[in-house]
Amino acid sequence: MKKNKPIREVVLMVEDKYGGEFFKRLVNELNKSEFLNYKIVFSKVRGQRNPIHMPYICNKKMEKQIKAVDDLVKPDKIIIILDGDKNQGKYQQNIDKAKKHIPKNIKTPYSIVVFDYEVEEWICISLNIKWSSKPSDALKSKFKYKKQHLSNYVDKLDFNKLKGIKSFNDFINALNN
Repeated sequence: MKKNKPIREVVLMVEDKYGGEFFKRLVNELNKSEFLNYKIVFSKVRGQRNPIHMPYICNKKMEKQIKAVDDLVKPDKIIIILDGDKNQGKYQQNIDKAKKHIPKNIKTPYSIVVFDYEVEEWICISLNIKWSSKPSDALKSKFKYKKQHLSNYVDKLDFNKLKGIKSFNDFINALNN
């Protein structure tokens, strides 16, 4: 018999327009797995969907959103998810850039997860697809992939293959810690 896990409320802030549904489905799958120490639920954010889509995530709007979530929603954790494809390979630089937009006085713990390229890298790794420029380009050529179908690929993720990927481990750690 499975032991009930304690519940943890999170707010996800994602850069990708279609990432919200992808991460919702992903968290639902992870909740069924042994990867998480908690049952993750998405906090209610008045007037917004959670995950929150933040175009150009490092900007003043992001700071206001984080402050509002911290003041009004008070989740257990805020998780900010960034693509790295415009600044690929510069992990710490991307983290430092994002941290500049975190209000100094927030009380809610937060984590920042940065992809080397974009979330599609998890799909490519899971399906053993190599890419030369961007993972999404490799998916387009192999499957006629379109961004709006991103959430349909959650069931193709191989968590065991992703265990060795920094961004996946960072995401799991953000949910667990």
